[in-house]
Amino acid sequence: MNDYSKITALYSRLSVGDEDRDGGESNSIQNQKKFLESYARQLKLTNIRHYIDDDESGRFFDRSAYSRMIDDVENGKIGVCIMKDMTRWGRDYLQVGNAMEIFRRNNVRFIAVNNGIDSEKPDTLEFAPFINIMSEWYARDISKKVKTGIRTKGTSGKPIATEAPYGYVKDPGDKDFWLIDEEAAEVVRLIFRLFLDGKNRNQIAVYLKNEQLPTPTFYMKDRGRGTCKNKTLNEENRYKWNKATLTHILTRQEYCGDVVNFKTAKHFRDKRNHYVDRSQWQITENVHEPIVDRADFENVQRILENAPVKRPNGDGEIHPLSGLLFCKDCGAKMHIRIDYRNGGKRHIAYCSEYHKGKAKNPKCHSPHIMDADLLMQTVSEVLKKIAEYSISNRADFEALVKKSLDVQQTDRTKKQQKRVPQITTRIEQIEKVLDKCCSSD
Repeated sequence: MNDYSKITALYSRLSVGDEDRDGGESNSIQNQKKFLESYARQLKLTNIRHYIDDDESGRFFDRSAYSRMIDDVENGKIGVCIMKDMTRWGRDYLQVGNAMEIFRRNNVRFIAVNNGIDSEKPDTLEFAPFINIMSEWYARDISKKVKTGIRTKGTSGKPIATEAPYGYVKDPGDKDFWLIDEEAAEVVRLIFRLFLDGKNRNQIAVYLKNEQLPTPTFYMKDRGRGTCKNKTLNEENRYKWNKATLTHILTRQEYCGDVVNFKTAKHFRDKRNHYVDRSQWQITENVHEPIVDRADFENVQRILENAPVKRPNGDGEIHPLSGLLFCKDCGAKMHIRIDYRNGGKRHIAYCSEYHKGKAKNPKCHSPHIMDADLLMQTVSEVLKKIAEYSISNRADFEALVKKSLDVQQTDRTKKQQKRVPQITTRIEQIEKVLDKCCSSD
């Protein structure tokens, strides 16, 4: 028997993007509340409590009000749960089925009014699984249609991002075109200029902080844009630039004036996007005005591609050879630590794989310990000789450098040529999509 002295839970949900809104709670939510209250009174149910998820998709079940209601069910606080229809519950038939079992196990009466489902009437539950499956099919179908629309737009060269990247703003007269936001664009140019002048990303972060330049997140929020425009941010982080943010800016091809689409993908049940391989990107060049010269952008990419991973040691310093030394036997990176023995301080390099597997089946049978400071001194002497040679034999030195660059360029060309078949196939797929769109019109 159901205990009707317990809470009568009235659950309402509305998906993201509903058009029937008045600036606060949606009218549809208000209508659901009135509808459910009226139905509860007809059944003479009391102790009513509303559980409301506004702007929440039915594909996901970590909704705040829904989760709170399930907790109350499992804690024995709820006796009856009423929803307008099964789609308010969710659009994943497996999750809905699991939730119905939770209700049954805790002796909670469940009613979906418009579907004619009432757990006190077992005959009405026979169609519940079919309704759940159709709800998921509907969500899958809507997702497919949305993706098709986005892909058609993206393949035509229009940006599909909801926001223009830091440094640009959407043209008020054409939402598919970006204009330069000079204030932010000047910071982007500054970042590229500092990096090409030899500063690393950590040094640039310190410089920008000292100059009291707000991070992109705060800059966009202050102007009512970006993903955090409605969130409360910690003001202590306003000028706290970091390496990840700077890397993101330095690698954005959009700053060359290009549109880059389809960098991420997701399943209709996923909340978050997942990055895909660059070969799947759709790149349309020279669509909007560039912030950064293309040659400068490509030089930055070459520097980043060859940049070693450097981690500070216990003293907070980074040795100049960190990330550049490799074991001659196993090819693993050499780690550098400080040795304070014998009253001095010296940097010791050793094989990173030796200590990992020395107990059994070691990948490397020797730590290959070497004096990193002595090696640095040797490297310095070699570089000094190269500098002297470049001055005294400039023509020969320039010829050697040119030859080396030609070899690197040849290797890069070979890599790019391997991508030609993939790009050709991609173009053919795009042409087929465009042909279908034209024929349907």
